[in-house]
Amino acid sequence: MEEIKGYVEHIVYRNEDNGYTVFHLNNSDGEVTCVGNFHFIEEGELLRLTGGYTTHKMYGLQFAVEESEVCEPEDLISIERYLGSGAIKGIGAALAGKIVKKFKENTFRIIEEEPERLAEIKGISERKAREIASQVKGKPWKSAPCWRKRRGCGRR
Repeated sequence: MEEIKGYVEHIVYRNEDNGYTVFHLNNSDGEVTCVGNFHFIEEGELLRLTGGYTTHKMYGLQFAVEESEVCEPEDLISIERYLGSGAIKGIGAALAGKIVKKFKENTFRIIEEEPERLAEIKGISERKAREIASQVKGKPWKSAPCWRKRRGCGRR
């Protein structure tokens, strides 16, 4: 089995009944079409996927996912891209850029631990700052192994 990691660029198809999903993953090799059953994924999320490449007779090369893990965005570009992807209601691309420009690599720490500081940015009220923080706290990568490792409490 192979492992790939990248960002969900675009969800092409999703069957709500069984979770079968086709999406484009953007990684260091370019764009990869991935297929598999997922409980829930969002555009902009960073995923670590395990599976193998197959060739569909109509759609060509695809990565058939057997296991997946949602991870925290890892760099400033990724953080901005994630926040601006629509995954957090009320933050578009422009506002995501302002947030990351101000708080840099501390963006998620500020959102989680000092959400009131988001109100320092034009366009964010204290109420909106609290709403943003509550949405980030509910993201699946908060309990994912790669998040825990980054916070110093993962398996070694």
